[in-house]
Amino acid sequence: MHHVLRRAAHRRAFTLVEVLVVFTILGILGALLTRIMLSQSRFADQQNALRAARAVSRQAMNILESELRMVQDSGGIDSASTDGKTIRVLAPYRFGLNCGVSGSANVVSMLPVDSLSLAQAKYAGFGWRSRAGIYTVVYPSAPLGADAPVSSVDPSQCTGSGAGQAQIRTLTLSGRSGQVLDIRPSQAGAPKGEPMFFFQRITYRFASSATFPGATGLYRSVQGGSSDEIMAPFDTASRFKYWTTGATASVSAPPALGLIRGVDVVFVGRSSYTALGKNAPSKSTVVASIFFKNVRNY
Repeated sequence: MHHVLRRAAHRRAFTLVEVLVVFTILGILGALLTRIMLSQSRFADQQNALRAARAVSRQAMNILESELRMVQDSGGIDSASTDGKTIRVLAPYRFGLNCGVSGSANVVSMLPVDSLSLAQAKYAGFGWRSRAGIYTVVYPSAPLGADAPVSSVDPSQCTGSGAGQAQIRTLTLSGRSGQVLDIRPSQAGAPKGEPMFFFQRITYRFASSATFPGATGLYRSVQGGSSDEIMAPFDTASRFKYWTTGATASVSAPPALGLIRGVDVVFVGRSSYTALGKNAPSKSTVVASIFFKNVRNY
């Protein structure tokens, strides 16, 4: 036991060289670990930025599709800018049947509609279809005033079974009831029993974002209503392109408005920040081809 204690007392400590070697190895390992952590953090940040850019485009696409698909395929767009940044559409929001003329108004039987959708819509006019399947669009002088649809003073023009009456039953679905309404100005040429629709005039435009200064935002403006920035940020390359009958590709320059059958919405979404290791926000391009479903008979 005494011999063991004497050996322990005389054991040599670590030399300076050994200590330096250990610290050098630890330094190398620490530098490698730091680099790995920074690389992983940069990669994760860049992926998050790219995911955010994609999300902007996809969410905007969902908003536009729900309204643009209901646009009629002739005259559904009544204004388009040459730079591809702005379009104005006649977006149907309620459908029904024409029952004929009573006094100075057309009497129409409208299908039930969601109350929230109806409350949010801003009536801008109506369209009626001829026997040949061609729609005539009517713009009242005061769509939100004297020419706004009102409960009919002669609902029997729709529901009655007498001579000259349309004999159209008012529907009720899921607790929501249809309505018999008077609309102006009257259209003597509109056939009884043919479809009619109410539309609102909506402008979509890419313009400077108020939410993300320096970026582009997508705005939705309703005639008679508000203008809202519905999605941002986008790159300035975002725009609309146009499809015509028989075309194999969309075109950048707007054709004659009556020839437009659909649009390409070129969303170049961008992240709201610059990811680590990048010198600009990440971008993601999504092109949504939206063709109008409210088609004519040919």
